[in-house]
This record gives sequence, structure tokens and C-alpha cells, in this order.
Amino acid sequence: MFSTLLRLSAAAALVFVANAAHAACTPAIADSDLIAPGKLQLSINPTNPPQQFVDKDGQLQGLNVELAAELGKRLCLPVELVRMDFPAMIPAMGAARIDGVNTGMFWTEERSKLMYMVPYAIQAISVVVAPDSGIKIATENDLIGKTSAVEVSTYQMNWLKKLSDTNVAKGGPAIEMRTFPTATNVVSALLAGQVDNALLVDSVARDLVGRGRVKEVLSGLGTARTTLGFRNKTVADTVVKALNAMRADGFYQALFDKFGLTSMPADQPLAIAGPGPA
Repeated sequence: MFSTLLRLSAAAALVFVANAAHAACTPAIADSDLIAPGKLQLSINPTNPPQQFVDKDGQLQGLNVELAAELGKRLCLPVELVRMDFPAMIPAMGAARIDGVNTGMFWTEERSKLMYMVPYAIQAISVVVAPDSGIKIATENDLIGKTSAVEVSTYQMNWLKKLSDTNVAKGGPAIEMRTFPTATNVVSALLAGQVDNALLVDSVARDLVGRGRVKEVLSGLGTARTTLGFRNKTVADTVVKALNAMRADGFYQALFDKFGLTSMPADQPLAIAGPGPA
């Protein structure tokens, strides 16, 4: 299954976003803690603007791309972004193909036992419909009995399934859920009239609303932390140190302000959350 997911990924190409091979600095992470000597390999799914996306010239852009570039500078280590669909990322890390995940992954207790998760942002789920849709969705319960599109293996899919299961347990109908490999596919299905609504990460929804592609009808659902994820604790600890340095010197907040995303509250530490792999 893992190899199939990689073949179906949005792109298997590797993209260097930071080349920190400066003679004057020493890499902050030893080769023995990395999958490939001399570079930190992180997966990314560039279909979620403004977190990560591909511009008209085919270049990776977005908050997570610039965050990776800054990490490279501060760690004195090239950061290599590996483009793949989200379902392939955790298996890829478990199979020692990548060092970590950099795609705005929501924190869950289950995931926190599979990797070392470092929360660095706050996001939620938004429900969107086509711009000319007359469908009325005023509360989350209005999703029941409708057809919803979601990205497969995501926080929003699990949130919707829990809502559906709860209603079924009460004797009500289930939510018809259709899953797609990327957020781009989700939006395409919505605009093609294949579903009534779509569940997206709120920042992605806002970007699409700003471009007139969708209409947001609900927001702020399932608010949670989004994270970086790593297979090696030493790597995670070193990244945490760099993130806290970014917060202290203002780079961190300036980056979130630039892209209009929500940073971690000042009273919440940038640290590993959860037990990590057993």
C-alpha cells in the first residue's frame, strides 16, 4: 500500500528549499540522526494555500515552505521538501523514507504515539459550498443527511465521521462522506456538483473565499493545534529549540502575520506534545 500511495502522490520530486552548507557553521543535527546524511527531509503536500502551494511558475510557496527555509538556515542544514499526498506521509516516515512531516498536520492523541509531534499553529475546520449554492447549513447538525467531501485520512474526515457516528447511535441518518486524495480534488468535486458541501482547513477555505471560488457557511469547528511531526526525538528537540528562537526574535510571529494564519498563543510553549513512539 505504501508504494502505491507514493506512486499516486502529487509529485515524487524532491525540492531543496534551503541550502545551509556554509563553511562558517556546523550542522545542528548529526548525520546519525538523519535518514540521509547532510540533509533534513520533510514531506509536504502543496495543495493547501496559504500553508503550502505551487505558484504559477511551479515553485513551492507558503508559510510551511518559508518555515522550512528558515529552519534550514538556523540548523545549518539543507531542508529538502518531499512532495507527496497526505495519506503517504506517516507510512513514509515509519518506513524511514523521510525525517518528518511539514504539512500543517492536526494533533491527535493517536498520531502523537506514532511520532514526535511539535504543535506550532492553531487551525480549525470550515464548511464551504459552491458560490451559487442555495444549500442552508447553519450548524454542524445541518450536515446530517447531506453529502460532504473531505480529504482522506485527515483530521476533518475523522471529525465528520465522529459527528455522523454520534447521530447514527441516536437512531438518525449518517452523513454521506466522499473522500479525495487532496484538498484540490475536494474543491473540484464540490464545484462539479458531486457533493453538497466540503470540509476544509479554515486557512484554505479563507483563501478560496478570497478568490471567489467558494462560499463559507460554517467556521471554527474542531479547533485544534497543527504540528510538525518527526521520527527521531533528537531531531524534534533541535527543531523545537530553533522554533523558540524564532519566536523570541520575532520571525515566528511575523511569518504568521504575513500569511494570515493563527500562531500558538504566547502562553503555550512550542514543545513536543504527546509521548512519541513507544
